[in-house]
Parts: sequence; structure tokens; C-alpha cells
Amino acid sequence: MLDGSNVLATNGRGGLERIESALVWFADRVPDWPQMVFLDAATARRLRPEVQDVVRARCTDVTPGRARWAVSPPDLEADLHVLEFARGHRALIVSNDRFFDYDELRRDVITVQFRFVAGGFEPFDEATWFRGSGGAQRVGLGDLLGS
Repeated sequence: MLDGSNVLATNGRGGLERIESALVWFADRVPDWPQMVFLDAATARRLRPEVQDVVRARCTDVTPGRARWAVSPPDLEADLHVLEFARGHRALIVSNDRFFDYDELRRDVITVQFRFVAGGFEPFDEATWFRGSGGAQRVGLGDLLGS
């Protein structure tokens, strides 16, 4: 699942193209994994009106095989929503956020950090598995993806 607000905030190609680039990268490598994109309400409100229309359409699109999109409620911190969903679904989080403010909630969550190189999504070779008491363990991304 993608922390869409974090992906949008990362330098590189504009707007939703960054999210799409990440979705395509994962779909090519693990096509059977469901994909979920979360945006926080503040990020969604800051998007240009035509981009907000695209996000609204994607939030209502439940076509099988397509990424699901959600905008976190305005009264809920997006990080809480992202972490709770990831824990409940044993999902990887694609985000450069380390979720330091949520030490207990991030326990046993695995995050995949990334950058954009030459306009394309490029995850780091290792993911971070947050363990108890603020510790973390590096895990090979290939091991997680089964490649």
C-alpha cells in the first residue's frame, strides 16, 4: 500500500504520475498483491481542482485488479489510518516516513523507502521492519516480494 501523500511530496515527476509510477513498479513484480493508495485530507485539498476530480474518481473505482484509493477523514491523522490499515492487512507501506510519532502502532510494520531516478520510481534494496522497543531490522526487498 502506498502512503500517497508521502509519495506526492517526494521530488520527481509531478503529481499523480509519481503514485502511478510506484503502482506500476509493484504491479510488474507482484501482480497478485492488492494495491491501496492513501492520501490525507489536507494533501487532497491542496491538489489542483482537476487532480482532485481524478482522485475522487479513483476513490469510487472498485474495478477488480485496479488500485483502491482512499482519502483519510479530515479529523483523523493520515499516519494513523495508514498504520492501522497496514497492521490489519499485513501490508507493506511504501513511504519515506519513519512514523517516529507512532512507535507502538508501527510495531511489526514493514516500510519500503524509495526515490525517483530519471523520473521513475526506484525502491531501496532493503525495507525496514519495525520491531518492538523502537528497534528496526533491515529486510531484503527481493525476499519480501518473493523474487
